[in-house]
Amino acid sequence: MQSKIPYLFPVVFILLALIGRVRAQDYLIGPTLSYQFQKGSIIKSGAYFAFPLDGDHILRADATANFTWTQKKFAVIPEAAVTYYPQTYVLTPFLRTELSPYTITPKVGLSLATLLDIDLGYGFSINDKKDYNPIKGFAVSLRFSIPLNYRINM
Repeated sequence: MQSKIPYLFPVVFILLALIGRVRAQDYLIGPTLSYQFQKGSIIKSGAYFAFPLDGDHILRADATANFTWTQKKFAVIPEAAVTYYPQTYVLTPFLRTELSPYTITPKVGLSLATLLDIDLGYGFSINDKKDYNPIKGFAVSLRFSIPLNYRINM
């Protein structure tokens, strides 16, 4: 059985190339916790790194572990995601793509200051998980992000 994890390496490489241009005070980093429903309930826990791309645009990278109990089986599935916020208003739309070894899920959503996100999308199956039905279909998520290095400028 061939793993799909190597497909994540180009995404990580591109993000690291972009991160090289970022100054330390220009980024946010912290833990994230979310709930997603896609063919069953999924609790996601991980970390994120967000930085300004150009002016008010923000690019964010997430690495999470998805804990799920579907089809009467428990599984932990790794996932990487990239989110693009085109502006930094208190309430702003965003585009997101999540990639696991089994599914790629493009999403659209609405964010409250990048602290609370709600999104929806559709997961396309790219590989089958052994002893599971294909993980695909409509997905809706609610995500909480806690920036550890946030500071208020007065």
